[in-house]
Amino acid sequence: MRRALPTALALCLGGAAHAGSYSMPTSEDWYSTFVVSAYKDEGSRDWNCGSNYYTGHGGTDFAIYGSWTTMAYGVDVTAAADGTVYSSHDGESDTCTSGACGTANYVILRHDDGAYTIYWHFKTWSVAVSPGERVVCGQKLGEVGSSGNSTGPHLHFAPQIGGVNQEPFAGPCGASSTSWVEQGAYNGLPGLVCGDVDNDGDGFTTSDDCDDNDASVNPGALEHCNGKDDDCDGTVDEDDAVDAPTWFRDADEDGYGDPDDSRRACSVPEGYVADGTDCNDENFRSHPGALELCDGDDNDCDTEWDEGYDLDEDGWRTCDGDCDDTDPDVYPGALELADGVDQDCDWRVDDGTEVYDDDGDGWTELLGDCDDADAFAFPAAPELPDAQDDDCDGVVDEGTVLFDDDGDGFTEQDGDCDDGDPDRHPGAAEAADHLDDDCDGRVDQGTAVSDDDGDGWTEVGGDCDDGDHLSWPGAPELVDGRDNDCDGLIDDQTDAFDDDADGFAEQDGDCDDLDPTSFPLAAEQPDGVDNDCDGVVDEDTSLSDDDGDGFTEQGGDCDDLDPTVSPVGVESADGTDEDCDGRTDEGTDAFDDDADAFTERDGDCDDARPDVFPGAVEVIDGVDQDCDALVDDQTEIFDDDADGWTEQDGDCDDNNVFVYPGAPERLDGRDGDCDGRAEQPQGWGASCSAAPAAGLAALPLFALGLWRRRRPEPPRSPPC
Repeated sequence: MRRALPTALALCLGGAAHAGSYSMPTSEDWYSTFVVSAYKDEGSRDWNCGSNYYTGHGGTDFAIYGSWTTMAYGVDVTAAADGTVYSSHDGESDTCTSGACGTANYVILRHDDGAYTIYWHFKTWSVAVSPGERVVCGQKLGEVGSSGNSTGPHLHFAPQIGGVNQEPFAGPCGASSTSWVEQGAYNGLPGLVCGDVDNDGDGFTTSDDCDDNDASVNPGALEHCNGKDDDCDGTVDEDDAVDAPTWFRDADEDGYGDPDDSRRACSVPEGYVADGTDCNDENFRSHPGALELCDGDDNDCDTEWDEGYDLDEDGWRTCDGDCDDTDPDVYPGALELADGVDQDCDWRVDDGTEVYDDDGDGWTELLGDCDDADAFAFPAAPELPDAQDDDCDGVVDEGTVLFDDDGDGFTEQDGDCDDGDPDRHPGAAEAADHLDDDCDGRVDQGTAVSDDDGDGWTEVGGDCDDGDHLSWPGAPELVDGRDNDCDGLIDDQTDAFDDDADGFAEQDGDCDDLDPTSFPLAAEQPDGVDNDCDGVVDEDTSLSDDDGDGFTEQGGDCDDLDPTVSPVGVESADGTDEDCDGRTDEGTDAFDDDADAFTERDGDCDDARPDVFPGAVEVIDGVDQDCDALVDDQTEIFDDDADGWTEQDGDCDDNNVFVYPGAPERLDGRDGDCDGRAEQPQGWGASCSAAPAAGLAALPLFALGLWRRRRPEPPRSPPC
């Protein structure tokens, strides 16, 4: 990678070396991402006299693993030490790979000792600081990029003093002392330790000590109320400071705090006071020295309350409503007496006694008021329907709609339509007396003289159901389970009535309600009538063609459930009498037509002749009696051994192909030539001594050639 600084930035910056103060310029999150890719050129070698450099390189290059992919995540570059931003630049492209892309994005820090550190090649728009800004070690300056003269994502880091780039690494070919707090191994990374030193000697370094110039300030110190963060916990003068005073909660803001609610703090917390002697911190009128009030509280905090406010010691204070604190019989709720004194302190005298007109109707109980709490009840008051004795005569609601004047148990309010007649009231039995006895607004309803259903007929007039307006003498009969015409029959002449008394009406499916033999599920008869009302006539009887083959049982169908069986059926070999002639399978190969115990299926080759069947005796008649495909075999005219000779031709053994007239005689004890003698062969010369064997070997083939051929002429002499 090319990382040389532009000539314009070869700064003439003064100051002394600041050895041992730099931290690796990145954050802890990205530390392991970096790797040293090139050191400063120390005269054709690096600081360790090695070759990890390139000519003219004036700083240290830290590359990142993952290169461009990792760069996209934003790899932090931080200040190597505290300082001030001397210069910065951003906005240049960060995709350079050629090593010659011009100006880079950068940050230059000036440190407190006058030295400078240069950070080069930042990612575009990642520079996070501005010139003049104060930064601390580890503070983010930007992110790794590849801007300027670069060949890939990396950080170029260079300390500089007096305009001269400094070697930060101490080694045999490098600096005499390191600029890093922890230099690390060759080709390794410097330590990530921003200023980790103990300046004040209190045992804590700058990484932990929040003021490393004050030995009394460190993480192990005790906090005091002194305006400093003594224990370095980020909080100054916190409540647990060893010298923090105690403050008390003053909820009622009377200047006195609750002794049971306190806290320690270096400064007074809001809502707290230094005095913790309040006996009731919820009442600002109660605190030491306060004026005692009649309020049920110990206002002056002397452990007593409301002193001087219950002189008669009746348990009631003047502030509780005691209207005479000198008389123990006078207090709120006391029993009122007819003595001209307001005992109960309600500002009324003798109220609730017989001499007081409590309801203001002008009458007292002593004068006869029967309810002195009701202004409408007093002697001679008008009686009202209110369930009370308003006129105080001992009778309630008399003469009103709430009173049962005729003693029948019902008032006018209860619906009594004539409260002067004890026989007329709601629920009374209606009588045929032209009166509304039951007070329902109707006269004589429910009696024989009333047309209750409004159909123009009364029970006296013959209405058999005066609650049904569809029932009266002569009404049309309906299918409703009622005697509409009042003739004593229910639903007669309708499809719901069983006219033929067979247990089924037309509504139940009776297809002829005038025929008692016709109804659903009735047994079908061969009578031309649909007896079971299924829409089919005479089915399953001898008159019905059940299988649709054109024949009934009466017409000769021997199986009326099989359409292939009828008097004109075609017989097949299936064990069934298809043509209804009383025979099964006749005329088929399964029927023994000639009664010889064999069918064609059994091998009978002529089932019309009883003498022809398998195993029959063969006779000479030109017929194959035993059905073995041979005609007249085993008879004297058949050449059984196929030697060309039959028994009729003189073959004396028609089962031996070597025996026939003129055959060569063999020494086997048989009459081979059928001449009646078993003799030696004749006419065979010595020169033909081998002929018999050759001749015998050829005889089978000769015999096969004669199979079923006419007998040839017998040889006159055996050939050699």
